[in-house]
Amino acid sequence: MRTYEEIYETARDTPPFSNGTEWELWSANWCFAPCHNPVEMAWQRYEEGKRKTAPKDFPGGCPLIQCAMMGRTPTEWLEQPDDGYQRDYHCIEFRGPDGGGGGAGGGPPRPRREPKDMDGLFERPQRRVRMLKQPEPAPEPVPV
Repeated sequence: MRTYEEIYETARDTPPFSNGTEWELWSANWCFAPCHNPVEMAWQRYEEGKRKTAPKDFPGGCPLIQCAMMGRTPTEWLEQPDDGYQRDYHCIEFRGPDGGGGGAGGGPPRPRREPKDMDGLFERPQRRVRMLKQPEPAPEPVPV
Protein backbone atom coordinates (compact mmCIF):
# COMPACT_ATOMS: atom_id res chain seq x y z
CA MET A 1 0.00 0.00 0.00
CA ARG A 2 1.23 3.49 -0.80
CA THR A 3 2.02 6.02 1.92
CA TYR A 4 -0.47 8.65 3.05
CA GLU A 5 1.52 11.42 1.31
CA GLU A 6 1.48 9.55 -2.03
CA ILE A 7 -2.24 8.83 -1.75
CA TYR A 8 -3.08 12.42 -0.80
CA GLU A 9 -1.07 13.83 -3.75
CA THR A 10 -3.01 11.78 -6.33
CA ALA A 11 -6.45 11.93 -4.66
CA ARG A 12 -9.37 13.73 -6.29
CA ASP A 13 -10.18 17.02 -4.59
CA THR A 14 -13.79 16.05 -3.83
CA PRO A 15 -15.15 14.51 -0.63
CA PRO A 16 -16.01 10.83 -1.11
CA PHE A 17 -19.16 10.98 1.02
CA SER A 18 -21.74 13.71 1.51
CA ASN A 19 -22.44 12.85 5.15
CA GLY A 20 -21.45 10.60 8.03
CA THR A 21 -24.21 8.09 7.35
CA GLU A 22 -22.86 7.32 3.87
CA TRP A 23 -19.39 6.85 5.38
CA GLU A 24 -20.69 4.55 8.12
CA LEU A 25 -22.60 2.36 5.65
CA TRP A 26 -19.71 2.13 3.20
CA SER A 27 -17.01 1.52 5.82
CA ALA A 28 -19.06 -1.19 7.54
CA ASN A 29 -19.14 -3.09 4.24
CA TRP A 30 -15.55 -2.44 3.14
CA CYS A 31 -13.24 -1.53 6.03
CA PHE A 32 -13.91 -2.54 9.58
CA ALA A 33 -15.22 -6.08 9.54
CA PRO A 34 -14.33 -7.66 6.19
CA CYS A 35 -11.01 -6.07 5.09
CA HIS A 36 -8.01 -8.32 5.67
CA ASN A 37 -5.42 -5.92 4.26
CA PRO A 38 -2.34 -6.21 6.52
CA VAL A 39 -2.52 -2.50 7.42
CA GLU A 40 -6.16 -2.68 8.47
CA MET A 41 -5.73 -6.01 10.26
CA ALA A 42 -2.79 -4.69 12.32
CA TRP A 43 -4.83 -1.69 13.48
CA GLN A 44 -7.87 -3.84 14.26
CA ARG A 45 -5.72 -6.17 16.40
CA TYR A 46 -4.16 -3.16 18.19
CA GLU A 47 -7.56 -1.58 18.92
CA GLU A 48 -8.94 -4.89 20.21
CA GLY A 49 -5.95 -5.30 22.56
CA LYS A 50 -4.54 -8.33 20.73
CA ARG A 51 -1.43 -6.37 19.76
CA LYS A 52 0.64 -4.41 22.29
CA THR A 53 2.20 -1.76 20.03
CA ALA A 54 0.68 0.37 17.29
CA PRO A 55 1.90 -0.39 13.74
CA LYS A 56 4.91 1.79 12.88
CA ASP A 57 4.64 1.65 9.07
CA PHE A 58 1.22 3.34 9.02
CA PRO A 59 1.01 5.31 12.29
CA GLY A 60 -2.49 6.70 11.71
CA GLY A 61 -4.16 3.57 10.37
CA CYS A 62 -5.28 2.94 6.81
CA PRO A 63 -3.97 5.84 4.67
CA LEU A 64 -7.00 5.57 2.38
CA ILE A 65 -9.34 6.28 5.31
CA GLN A 66 -7.08 9.14 6.45
CA CYS A 67 -7.22 10.70 2.99
CA ALA A 68 -11.02 10.39 2.92
CA MET A 69 -11.26 12.05 6.33
CA MET A 70 -9.32 15.00 4.90
CA GLY A 71 -12.06 15.51 2.26
CA ARG A 72 -10.33 13.93 -0.72
CA THR A 73 -11.24 10.77 -2.64
CA PRO A 74 -8.32 8.31 -3.05
CA THR A 75 -7.68 7.03 -6.57
CA GLU A 76 -7.74 3.51 -5.08
CA TRP A 77 -11.50 3.94 -4.63
CA LEU A 78 -13.10 3.41 -8.02
CA GLU A 79 -16.55 4.96 -8.43
CA GLN A 80 -19.37 2.52 -9.07
CA PRO A 81 -22.67 3.31 -10.82
CA ASP A 82 -24.90 5.54 -8.70
CA ASP A 83 -27.91 3.65 -7.35
CA GLY A 84 -29.69 6.88 -6.35
CA TYR A 85 -29.24 6.18 -2.65
CA GLN A 86 -25.57 6.84 -2.02
CA ARG A 87 -22.23 7.04 -3.78
CA ASP A 88 -20.40 3.76 -3.79
CA TYR A 89 -16.75 2.95 -4.35
CA HIS A 90 -14.79 -0.22 -4.99
CA CYS A 91 -11.57 -0.23 -2.96
CA ILE A 92 -8.75 -1.89 -4.93
CA GLU A 93 -6.73 -2.37 -1.72
CA PHE A 94 -9.50 -4.53 -0.20
CA ARG A 95 -8.44 -8.06 0.74
CA GLY A 96 -10.98 -10.71 1.61
CA PRO A 97 -10.55 -13.38 4.29
CA ASP A 98 -8.73 -15.65 1.83
CA GLY A 99 -6.23 -12.89 0.98
CA GLY A 100 -7.76 -12.21 -2.43
CA GLY A 101 -9.34 -9.07 -3.74
CA GLY A 102 -12.86 -10.39 -3.43
CA GLY A 103 -13.08 -11.61 -7.02
CA ALA A 104 -14.35 -14.98 -8.21
CA GLY A 105 -12.20 -17.74 -6.78
CA GLY A 106 -10.20 -15.37 -4.56
CA GLY A 107 -6.45 -15.00 -4.53
CA PRO A 108 -4.18 -13.72 -7.28
CA PRO A 109 -4.75 -14.97 -10.83
CA ARG A 110 -2.64 -17.92 -11.92
CA PRO A 111 -1.75 -18.00 -15.63
CA ARG A 112 -2.18 -21.27 -17.47
CA ARG A 113 0.87 -23.01 -18.85
CA GLU A 114 1.41 -23.34 -22.58
CA PRO A 115 0.32 -26.69 -24.03
CA LYS A 116 3.03 -29.36 -24.38
CA ASP A 117 5.16 -29.11 -27.52
CA MET A 118 3.66 -25.72 -28.46
CA ASP A 119 5.03 -22.22 -28.31
CA GLY A 120 2.84 -19.46 -27.02
CA LEU A 121 1.08 -17.24 -29.53
CA PHE A 122 2.29 -14.07 -27.77
CA GLU A 123 5.10 -13.17 -25.42
CA ARG A 124 3.98 -13.20 -21.80
CA PRO A 125 4.20 -9.76 -20.19
CA GLN A 126 6.30 -9.23 -17.07
CA ARG A 127 4.33 -9.41 -13.83
CA ARG A 128 3.89 -6.01 -12.20
CA VAL A 129 1.37 -4.00 -10.23
CA ARG A 130 -0.94 -1.81 -12.28
CA MET A 131 -2.78 1.17 -10.88
CA LEU A 132 -6.11 2.00 -12.47
CA LYS A 133 -6.93 5.69 -12.74
CA GLN A 134 -10.34 7.29 -13.05
CA PRO A 135 -10.88 9.08 -16.38
CA GLU A 136 -10.60 12.86 -16.25
CA PRO A 137 -13.87 14.71 -17.00
CA ALA A 138 -13.98 16.48 -20.35
CA PRO A 139 -13.53 20.25 -20.13
CA GLU A 140 -16.61 22.41 -20.59
CA PRO A 141 -16.88 23.96 -24.08
CA VAL A 142 -16.09 27.65 -24.23
CA PRO A 143 -19.04 29.73 -25.53
CA VAL A 144 -18.20 31.72 -28.62
